[in-house]
Amino acid sequence: MIIPEVLEVLRCPIDPKREAKLIIEDNVRLMCGRCHVQFKIREGFPSLLTEEAILPEGSDNLRELPCHPTRQHS
Repeated sequence: MIIPEVLEVLRCPIDPKREAKLIIEDNVRLMCGRCHVQFKIREGFPSLLTEEAILPEGSDNLRELPCHPTRQHS
């Protein structure tokens, strides 16, 4: 289980500005509140590897997500 204090500092690893917060879902995954990509939680530890990310429905690759650096606007 991820404690609230840790969850408060975790951010979407796809977001280069690290502003997009992660939301815990059913204690089995974290979801980005901005791009909705999901990251599994294994044995209580989040796997924030982009290679293992679960893309939201309708997305074919990470570059399509609003958190991806190519989609960022200054």
